[in-house]
Parts: sequence; C-alpha cells; structure tokens
Amino acid sequence: MQALPRCQTPATAKQGLKIAVSFHSVPAVSSVFLGIDYGSKRVGLSHGDELGFAFPLAAATSPDAEERFSQIGREIARLKVTQLVLGYPLSLEGEKTKRCLEVDAFAAELTQRFGLPIELVDEGLTSQAADALSGQRKPRSSKERQDQTKSGERDSRAAAVLLQDFLNSRGFGA
Repeated sequence: MQALPRCQTPATAKQGLKIAVSFHSVPAVSSVFLGIDYGSKRVGLSHGDELGFAFPLAAATSPDAEERFSQIGREIARLKVTQLVLGYPLSLEGEKTKRCLEVDAFAAELTQRFGLPIELVDEGLTSQAADALSGQRKPRSSKERQDQTKSGERDSRAAAVLLQDFLNSRGFGA
C-alpha cells in the first residue's frame, strides 16, 4: 500500500500533529446516453449516464427536420454521448405498429449521421407517465395546451421516462 501524503497546517505544526490526506480517484463515466422520444414535428431529448439518472433536455422543435437533426448532433457532441436510446411505439400487446416504420427510418438516419449504437426501448405510456410525474396541472384552455405542446417539454419528459426505464433495466445507479 502506498504511503499517504502528509500535510501540516500552522495549527497542527505547533502541536506536532500530522494529518493524513487521501485522494480517491473517481472512475470516469464511460457511457453517456441520449434518450429520444421521436415525433414527426418534435423530438423529445434527455440524457443520462452510468450513475443512473435521466434528465430532460430542450426538445428539438424546429419545423425543419434538418435543424432538428442538427440540434440532436449538438447535444451528442456537447454531452459526449456514446449510445442512443430511442423510444419504440409498440402496441400494448408488444406488436409493431404503423408508427414503428417511421421510427425505423428515423433510427436509420441517426445511424447514418452519427454512427452511434441505438437501443430501441418500448415507449408505451411514457407520455402519460411523464405527465403524472411532472405534477403539472392540466392546461385550462386550448391556447395553453398548444403552448405546452409547441415547447416540446412533454416530449422531453417522456424521453427522460423512457431513458430512466432503460437505465433501471440495465442496473445503472443501483
């Protein structure tokens, strides 16, 4: 075992005391995940790592698909993402839906652009779970509902729920 460095402060020097100082190395986080809740108009985003916590990010809400991909790319670079976790809209019976074809095409585009591994995760009821966990009251007017929808906050909360489910299922943070 390696000897610990010793240090003295003026107070301990007077008393002839030495204090042992130990430096623990913290293992680097090796996996960073970007959770994605695909929508044809808005893409909810979240991130998490091996510590086991998922957090919503700003949703990609641009009307331009190219700009939505650019935003996803910026988040991948900023967070140093190593794996994508994409919500997959299976039916309640666990069967593929028509919407799965859109998600498959989106996943292929993500692979082509970013070259990261993608894990498809059943996104069943994530939006409802996100609503329940948010503690937000239901919108009172159609204008308020539209504003909440446009912001993509619900989509990113749903992305965080699906990513959290993924992290939990893999034992991260346990």
